[in-house]
Order: sequence, then C-alpha cells, then structure tokens
Amino acid sequence: KGLVLRNINLRVPAGQTVAIVGKSGSGKTTLVGLLPRFYDAEHGSVLIDDRPVQDYTLAALRNQISLVSQEVVLFNDTVLANVSLGDTADRERVLAALKSAHLLDFVLALPQGLDTVLGHNANQLSGGQRQRLAIARAIFKDAPVLILDEATSALDSESERAVQDALEVLMQGRTTLVIAHRLSTIEHADRVVAMDNGRIVEQGSHAELLAHRGLYARLHAMQFRT
Repeated sequence: KGLVLRNINLRVPAGQTVAIVGKSGSGKTTLVGLLPRFYDAEHGSVLIDDRPVQDYTLAALRNQISLVSQEVVLFNDTVLANVSLGDTADRERVLAALKSAHLLDFVLALPQGLDTVLGHNANQLSGGQRQRLAIARAIFKDAPVLILDEATSALDSESERAVQDALEVLMQGRTTLVIAHRLSTIEHADRVVAMDNGRIVEQGSHAELLAHRGLYARLHAMQFRT
C-alpha cells in the first residue's frame, strides 16, 4: 500500500508557531495527528523533547496537547463543564478563559450564566460561539502544545475576526501547529510548511515563500486573486 506521508523531516522548536498548508488530501491533518497518537508512524519516529511519543502514556501525552478543530464537540451539560471538561471546576479560571476567548459577555447573559445547560451539542450557539467555547476550553487546559486544525474555516468574516483574536491570546507562549485553509490567518507564523502529496515541498517564512514563487505562492495567489 502507498504511504500517506513520505520523507517527512520537521523540527519545531518550543514556543514556535508553524503553519502547515496545502491542498485537500496533501497530508496536513495526518501529519499533526501523529503528535497526539491518533495514528502511529509505520516508519521513522515522532519525538517530543527528544523522546518518542510512545514512551509517554496516552493520558500523559494528550494532557500536554490542546486541539481546536472546525468540528467542535460540545456536551449536553453546563458551560462550566464544557470548558473544564470534568477537571475540578475552578469557576474563576473558567471565567478568565471565557474572557480571553471573547465569550464572557455572552455567557454572563445566559439564563444561568456558567451553570446554563447547553443542550444536545449546543445547537443554540452560532458557529463562532462554538469555536470560541472550544478555544476557552483550550485556554483553561493550558497545555504547552497547541494544534489548530482549520479552526476558522467554517466561519463568516465577522465571527472569524473574533475567533482569530481569541486564538492569538491562546497561542502566546505555546508551541503551535496551525493547519489553515485561509492563508490570511497564518501570515504571522514563524514558519510556513507547504505540503503536497504527502511530502513537505517547501518551508520558510510567509515572505520567503512568496518570493520563492513555489506552491505556497500559487496557493496564495489563487486565494487573493481579485
């Protein structure tokens, strides 16, 4: 069978933001999924702090990683429980996380505030509110590694601005891997990695890759063509 990823060699220093771009099916989500061990590599190794991810228990490994994706899973429970995910519910920390995620005013206006039950998958929330609740959850978790998988792709531009502001708060001081469809959201990444057909074909800063006139420049031109 063919390998989904080939000849991958990627090193991410602590605290750096690395954006991963490419067309659908290029291997972006598969690559970042190796870190929390959603799948294991058949060949080669995936290391955190120079130790193979298999050396950590799954619980310990995933405790160090926060994931925010476009598919937000919310529970038929209170706002408090949805943000703290069963952790000892420190109400002040949950309130601080909601404030950082630009969602505090909305939650305080709910009938029971933090204790309002959101209902089945929180269907009464808008897409932007659901995303910001997921971001509040990640802020509350306070893990050192952050994975953002198309976290703003399904939003209108006004919601995206609020979510982007919340993400910028969340990313501070963390090692962040960003998969982004909208290239405007990643121009300030420390490094951009462009993938095609399961391979890394180029990497550098936004400006360097535009000047290189390769895959990233072509993707960028297609998105910003007027």
